[in-house]
Amino acid sequence: MSGILFISTHNFATNPRLVKEIELALNNDYSVSVMCCSFDGWSKANNGLIKERLVPRIDYYEVSGTRVPFLPWVLSSFWYKLSFLFLAFASNNPYWLSLASNKRSWLLLQELKKIKQPIDMVVAHNPGSFYPAKKFAKRNKIPYGIDLEDYHPGETTDTIASDRFKKLNAAILPEAAYVSAASPLIMDYSKAHIKAPFKKGFLLLNYFSQREFRQPSPLPGEKLQLVWFSQNISWGRGLEEMIPVVKNNDACVLHLYGNADSSFCDEWIKGIPNIVLHEALPQQELHKELYLYDIGLALEKPASNLNRDLCITNKILAYYQAGLYILASSTSAQDDFIKSNPAAGKICILDTASLSIALRGLIATQQSIRSSAINRFATAGQQNWERESEKLLNNWKQVLS
Repeated sequence: MSGILFISTHNFATNPRLVKEIELALNNDYSVSVMCCSFDGWSKANNGLIKERLVPRIDYYEVSGTRVPFLPWVLSSFWYKLSFLFLAFASNNPYWLSLASNKRSWLLLQELKKIKQPIDMVVAHNPGSFYPAKKFAKRNKIPYGIDLEDYHPGETTDTIASDRFKKLNAAILPEAAYVSAASPLIMDYSKAHIKAPFKKGFLLLNYFSQREFRQPSPLPGEKLQLVWFSQNISWGRGLEEMIPVVKNNDACVLHLYGNADSSFCDEWIKGIPNIVLHEALPQQELHKELYLYDIGLALEKPASNLNRDLCITNKILAYYQAGLYILASSTSAQDDFIKSNPAAGKICILDTASLSIALRGLIATQQSIRSSAINRFATAGQQNWERESEKLLNNWKQVLS
C-alpha cells in the first residue's frame, strides 16, 4: 500500500479541493497522512466536522495557525520578518521565498521533521507548503506533486510580492513529478514565467461529486430566486453592484449564504425585504440547497487581482452542477466557461446598469429558465469529480509505479 502525504497551510474547511484529494486517496486504498493548520474564527466549526470524518482514517498532523502555543508563533513570526531581509541579498533563494510567502511555512518545515513513517509521495497545496514539500521529498528521496488551485502571483497587486511568488514557482514546479491546475488560464500563466518545462502538467477542474446535488424541480412562487454564496458576505465581491438592482426590483429575491460582516450588512442589506441572509453551511449541505433557486450569481471583479480573472471559482461550478442558470460577470475564465457551455447561463458586465438590464431579461424569461433546469442538470451531470478525478488517480499510479 503506497503512502501519500498531503500538506497545506490552510485547514480542511478552507480547502475543499484538498479534502477531495484526501478522500480520493482513501477510497483507492492509499495510506494517507495529512499535515495542515488549525484556526479560530468562522471556519473552526466546519473544520471540526470534517476532522471527525477524516481523522480516524488518516495519520494527522495539525499545526497551530494561531498564537497558541505562543513560542512557535513568535518564532514563525520572527523568521517571516527576517526572510524579507535575506531576500534583499538572495532574491532567488527558495527557502527565504517560502518563508516570505506564508509565516506558517516555517512551522510546516519544523513539523515535517517529526514524520517517521514511510511516505512514498508528498502533495502540496498552496505556496507556503511548496518548498516544505520539495525539502521533505528530497530528504526522503521520493517524488512530490504540486496543486495550483489559484494563480498565486496574481493574488496580489504588489509587484514585489508577485515577483516573489513567481520565483518560488520557478524553483519548485519544474522539479515536481506533476503539477495540476484548476483552470486552463492558471496553467498557461504558471508556465509562462517558468523557463524550465514541467515534467507533467494537467488540468484538474474543481468539480464536485454529483451525489452532492439534488435534481431540480419546478419552483413554486412568482418571484425569481437568486442565490450567491461565499465564505464571507462583505465588500469587494460584486454585491455592491448587485444589491441596488435587487432592491429596486421586487419581482426577485436574493439569497446570500456566508458569514455576514455586520458593518457591510448595516450599510448595504439592512431593511431590504427581498434579500435573505443565510448562515454559512458546510459544502455538502449548501450544495443540497441549491435546487431551491433559479439563478446562481458569479460576480467576480477581475480588476481586483489577476487571479480573479483567471480562476474558475467553486461557485460557478456548483451552480452549473446544480442545474441553475448562471449570471456571471465578465472575466477571462468565466467568459471561456460560458462560451463552452452556452446553455448554462450568460455573461454580464459588473455594473449596476448592466446588471439591471440582465435581471429584467431573466425575469422576462423566468418560465423558460425554470422549465429547462432539468436539462441543464442532466448536461452538467456528465462533468463531475468522479470523472475529473480519474486524471489525478491515473497520474498517482504512474508516479508511484
